[in-house]
Amino acid sequence: MVNVYYQKHIAATPLALRDTLLDHQNLGDFFNATFNVVVPEDSREICGGKGCIREVTILGVRFREQVVHADDEYIEYKVLNDFPVKKHKGVISFTPHENSTLVSYRITCSAPWYLPNWLLQRLLQKDIEQCLNKLGARFDPR
Repeated sequence: MVNVYYQKHIAATPLALRDTLLDHQNLGDFFNATFNVVVPEDSREICGGKGCIREVTILGVRFREQVVHADDEYIEYKVLNDFPVKKHKGVISFTPHENSTLVSYRITCSAPWYLPNWLLQRLLQKDIEQCLNKLGARFDPR
């Protein structure tokens, strides 16, 4: 099992961070991937929230992720069909802290047989660190 975790204080409200991370079409600003919504959120859910399915393309590989939960406390999503990794779950939580928000990002999954756990862990760790660092730069007042 692979488990990666990273956290960062970002000068924004949980609501602003949630809305930025649910703007699926623009997530490529934070990840080295493209995102396209293929199924909108469930009725009465926030835009891009619970039920939304997005197609992710990274290094020529396409797969789908579904938002399982979204509010101003956390976003949870999963990769559908156990491809390209198995049992993938991502949770991004928002904890208000004075004039910023502590954003914590955790991914757990299982690597496919052909990919060593250590390599997948390294790739995912780099990915979530890049995401939160770019997200922080977006809201940096400097």
